[in-house]
Amino acid sequence: MDKVTMADLFLIETVATPVYHPDGSCFLYVTNRICERENVYRSRIMLYNLETGTQESLVSHPSKNTLPVWNAAGNSFLFISNRTGTNQVYVFDVDSREEKQLTFEDADVAQVAWHVDDVHFFYGTERTERSSFIADNVFVTRRLDYLSNGKGLLSDDRRQVVVMQHIDKKQGCEVCTYSLGYGLKKAWTVVPDGSALIVEKPADEADPFNQDTLLFKVDLTDFSETLLLSEISAGCFGEPTWSDNQRYLAAVGSDKPYQTINQFCVFLYDTANRTLQNMTGRFDCQVSDFAVSDIKAGESNPLLQWSPADQCFYTLVSLEGRVSIFKLVPDTGVFEELTPGAHHITDFTVHPSEKELLFCESTPGVPSRIVQLHTESGEKHVLVDPNKPLAEMATADYQPVEYRAKDGGRIPGYLVLPSDNKTAKIPLIVNIHGGPYTMHATTFHHEVQMMAGAGYAVLLVNPRGSFGYGQQHLDGVLGRYGEEDYTDMMTAVHEVLAEYRMLDADNLFVTGGSYGGFMVNWMICHSDMFKAAVTQRSMSNFVSMVGTSDIGYHFFVEENKADILKADILWQKSPLAYVAQVNTPVLIMHSEQDDRCPMEQAEQWYAALKYLGKDAAFIRFDQSDHDLSRSGLPQLRRIRLEEMMKWFAFYRNS
Repeated sequence: MDKVTMADLFLIETVATPVYHPDGSCFLYVTNRICERENVYRSRIMLYNLETGTQESLVSHPSKNTLPVWNAAGNSFLFISNRTGTNQVYVFDVDSREEKQLTFEDADVAQVAWHVDDVHFFYGTERTERSSFIADNVFVTRRLDYLSNGKGLLSDDRRQVVVMQHIDKKQGCEVCTYSLGYGLKKAWTVVPDGSALIVEKPADEADPFNQDTLLFKVDLTDFSETLLLSEISAGCFGEPTWSDNQRYLAAVGSDKPYQTINQFCVFLYDTANRTLQNMTGRFDCQVSDFAVSDIKAGESNPLLQWSPADQCFYTLVSLEGRVSIFKLVPDTGVFEELTPGAHHITDFTVHPSEKELLFCESTPGVPSRIVQLHTESGEKHVLVDPNKPLAEMATADYQPVEYRAKDGGRIPGYLVLPSDNKTAKIPLIVNIHGGPYTMHATTFHHEVQMMAGAGYAVLLVNPRGSFGYGQQHLDGVLGRYGEEDYTDMMTAVHEVLAEYRMLDADNLFVTGGSYGGFMVNWMICHSDMFKAAVTQRSMSNFVSMVGTSDIGYHFFVEENKADILKADILWQKSPLAYVAQVNTPVLIMHSEQDDRCPMEQAEQWYAALKYLGKDAAFIRFDQSDHDLSRSGLPQLRRIRLEEMMKWFAFYRNS
């Protein structure tokens, strides 16, 4: 059987955003593909007929066409397309099969939803009245938060706004500003009678240190705003979702002052009793999808949905290396897993009237498919699998591993072994996830499968700081970068070598990106176990990063429990302070437009290594930001994978 190779990245199709027709007879969904020759991403909108089992392409323009939303009548749907160079809203008429552009914003449109009257719609975009560029290449700012990865320099008076527009007009009116919490998908919902929006907004838009977002009720007549949950003054609340009787309004978030480390829960506001209750906190789990993958679609349906037939809410939960659908019954407080199994559910949609839903699923052997689930019987049917040719390939299985830390904590993860290894000893790559608040999971990760296809075993560790294993596991990394997270990683490496004797202790390699890049740098400063390393979009000097990263002034201050006035602490946490101890050959890969982990982090690391006569090489990717490995230009993604594997192969054979 053929093995997964680098080139297979450009053969994979992913499916996303299934949405039932209002009568439940069919559904729309999006299929996504990477086009290497044209160096672009393309998405089509498909229609699947549940009565006949047939499907057809409705929107096939050679561009990204995403996020379809039916109107209540079921005769047209809105969607977002980038065919003009920016994301704009379009409408598709089912009877005439005609498409029409509805918005003409200067900036991208981010979300779209119908008003209940079926003639107005809402969308999100960014607007500014005055650019902070006072001349060509001359930028002036008075704000601290003037930079954003993927966007670059930001104007001082920028606003993320919700716009309401009539379907027959070419422009709409601003309703309010809005925000979207990290990991959330939906920032607003329409009150069922159409009189108002419930919107996630910044708690204090003027304070760059306040990352809290709260829910506000915005009247659609005069656009007046009222804090919805007046007893809550801090936290993060998004994904507002009504029950069908309007008794309950649910939201995803946290009632603690916002930090990425705080787990999200489902909160339930009882409109009759005017009470707010955390319904999932006692289960110590992370609501949302934080699984690491390099093929996951960027656009998806809301995380929280109401089922009229089942009279419950459904949501996604990251738990123990899987992402599953959980049900929450308001009246009883029942919170239970609907879809157990070693898989990664990336998206779902609830049937408008039946006990049924559709979900998009990925597993180590299945990149992406749509499954129909009958929620009462548990019966499942695979409806769409665009990657059947890959099913004939030799994909590697994920073997769960778990070890005990020196302080008694858990060190869970996965070992991925080549499917048909014929060598006596298997070289091992330790692949470290970013975040640190993400999670290796039982999903299709092309990079991992490619490594296994090249004859390497791959160790995927979820050390403390990873989502999916409870709040205490997360808390163990805060202010302690390079401490127990490092010993967790090294303990896992030593233990897996002892348990799996076929692994070659003389051929160990390590790679990772972002926080994973920091950990690569830190590990090779404190251990000579690895034969070669590849550090990507990494961190080397927290002293400078506090002032150069787009989130440095708050995130990295929180993470290290020190600001620029305590530079000695930041320096002690910086790999650069220990660079003289590096003996491992290291390849540095970094993006020129990375504003999250800026290029200066790689420059300092490389210059220090070369100054000290270390074995190092440096690759700089132009036209790329922090997300190169997931959504960068396809041709550059190929080069990244090729150069990484060349580096490992050279030292593996030396």
